Amino acid sequence: MVISRITVRKKVEKPEETEQFNHLPVEKRDRITEAFISEFAKKGFRAASMNKIVERAGISKGSLFNYFNSKNQLFMYTYKVAFKRVKEYLREVREETKDEEFFTRFQKIMEAGVRFIKKHPNLARIYYRILYTGDSPEGAAILQELHAESMRFIASLVERGVERGELSGEIDVDKTAFILESVLNRFLQVQHQNVLDPSLNLYGASSEESEKWIEELVSLLRNWMGESSNESN
Repeated sequence: MVISRITVRKKVEKPEETEQFNHLPVEKRDRITEAFISEFAKKGFRAASMNKIVERAGISKGSLFNYFNSKNQLFMYTYKVAFKRVKEYLREVREETKDEEFFTRFQKIMEAGVRFIKKHPNLARIYYRILYTGDSPEGAAILQELHAESMRFIASLVERGVERGELSGEIDVDKTAFILESVLNRFLQVQHQNVLDPSLNLYGASSEESEKWIEELVSLLRNWMGESSNESN
């Protein structure tokens, strides 16, 4: 199985929050968590202000350090929350599209990715800050874990497409997953950050514009990867 081949070299250490934090009322715990996410998204790990966090959360700094022993532990908890949300999103998309043919499925996954970063812009900011600046404790291990999770997800879709005869049986599953993951990640990145030529009209694009781009990209992939395109050669 491809999933067993794509592994994380180093497991990310995720310091646990204290029992005091776990025993807080859900509303208060969620409010404090959102304060963490907001500050780390805005400033990154190194520049994040503990004073701003407690101000947003409406708690004292002493209370914060009763819940978390250090800024590192606080950030790793925030990362753990973000990673869990991304995994839940991937699981939901996989289940919702399981009966679709491969290219329709991949198109819906791309569309769902656009919706996710629009719904969770702060999580996207944290991810891309880690990706391009390494601004986090255990930055390399975090990136390996995020990338491996994404590759496992895409590889499982490719394997299913091959099994159902929707993709050429001659393709290399791992390499195909790498290409597709790169397309998906780059497309979502430019939806969130103005890093490419603005004339592409992807940054801040409307839902209609994004869907048109996705349709055209998936059409290109279908012509390249599909079983019918392989038979015509």
